[in-house]
Amino acid sequence: MHPTNVSVTQYGRRVGDRRTGEERRASVDRRAPALPADDPQLGRLFPYARFPDAAASGQGAISAHRRDLDGRLGRDPGQLVAALDYLLNISHELVAPTIVEQEVLAVLERRSVTDPLTGMFNRYHFEATLKREVARSARHPAELSLLLLDVDQLKAVNDRWGHHAGDRVLLRVAAAIRQSARSSDVTCRYGGDEFAIILPDTDARGARAAADRICANVGAVLPDAGVGPDVATAVTVSGGLAQLPPTVGEMSEFELVAAADQALYQAKRRGRNCVVEGTPAPGSTRGEGTP
Repeated sequence: MHPTNVSVTQYGRRVGDRRTGEERRASVDRRAPALPADDPQLGRLFPYARFPDAAASGQGAISAHRRDLDGRLGRDPGQLVAALDYLLNISHELVAPTIVEQEVLAVLERRSVTDPLTGMFNRYHFEATLKREVARSARHPAELSLLLLDVDQLKAVNDRWGHHAGDRVLLRVAAAIRQSARSSDVTCRYGGDEFAIILPDTDARGARAAADRICANVGAVLPDAGVGPDVATAVTVSGGLAQLPPTVGEMSEFELVAAADQALYQAKRRGRNCVVEGTPAPGSTRGEGTP
C-alpha cells in the first residue's frame, strides 16, 4: 500500500451533520483525548520524526488540526491520523512514509537492534544505550560501569575447525554472559569476537564480580565444536572494565569505552584469560590499564 500526498483536509463535511463547530470540537475532546507528546504510539508510528522534542512543541498544533479535520469531515479522525496528516502535509516533517502493520514493525524494530547470531543487542543499540546511561549518571549521580570481553584465540578455532565451530564458541560465550547478567544489565555483541556489558548502578568492584562470574561460566570445555565427537577446545575470555568517575563533568561515553578497551588490551598482553580495570581520563581518547 503506497501512501499519497493528498491531504484529508481537502474533503468536505459529511452531509447531514448539523452540529456546530464548537459541538464537534467538544465531541472530539470527549471521545478521544489527545495522546501525550511522549506516547509510544506516536514514536512507533513516526520513528523518523523528531520525537519527543518536536512532538512536545507541536502537540498543540496537532490537536488543533484534529479539531479542524473534525469540522471538515464531520467525524473525529483520531489523534494518530491527525498527527500523520499534520506531519506529512502541513509541517512536512515526514517524507513518503510507509504504512506498516504494528506486528511487522515490532519484528523489524527487534531485528534492527539485535545481533542475528547470538540474539543479543547489537553495537547500534549498545552505543545509544551507553550514551543515555552516561547522560543519566550526569543528571542524577549514579554509578555506572562498562565491561568489554574478547573471546581468546577465536581465530585459531576458526582456522582449525571452521567458522561453524567459531560460531558455537560465540554462542556459548553469549549464553554465559546472559546467565551471569542481571536483568538491569545491557548485554551486547560489540564486534566479531567482542562483547560489551553495560552495568547501571554498579561500581568497579561489582563489575569485577560480574566479570568473574562470566569467566567462570565461560571457562569450560566445549565438546564437539561442530566437526566431530573427538574435538574439544577450552573457551576463555579476556576482559577490560571501567567505572564512570563519581564526578562525570565532561566525560563522554567514548572515553569510558576507550578506558575499557585499553584495559582489555592490557589483559591480552598479560596472557589472556584475565580481567583488567581501566581508569577513564576525561578529555583523552585512551584509558590507562591498572591491575
